[in-house]
Amino acid sequence: MDLKAFGGALIGAFYGGLGYAVSKAKNNEAFSPVKFVKTVAIGTVVGLASQGTGLSMDTIEGMSTVGFFTIIVDKVAGLFESKPKA
Repeated sequence: MDLKAFGGALIGAFYGGLGYAVSKAKNNEAFSPVKFVKTVAIGTVVGLASQGTGLSMDTIEGMSTVGFFTIIVDKVAGLFESKPKA
């Protein structure tokens, strides 16, 4: 794994942990491993995009492409989530 991708994954893990802590404090929300993994995946993708384009991670994160990355990660993760049966 590339160094920037690893850095992105670490930042994603930190952000995911922070988001969980805030949700727990405000709404007593239970930990969601799916949400956490999605956040880490998005951080990794941002790191990879940074490496691939030669732009800093801050620049990539400020671009509208992060929204695109988020949608892709969410859709791919949705393929692996079990759906409730009707």
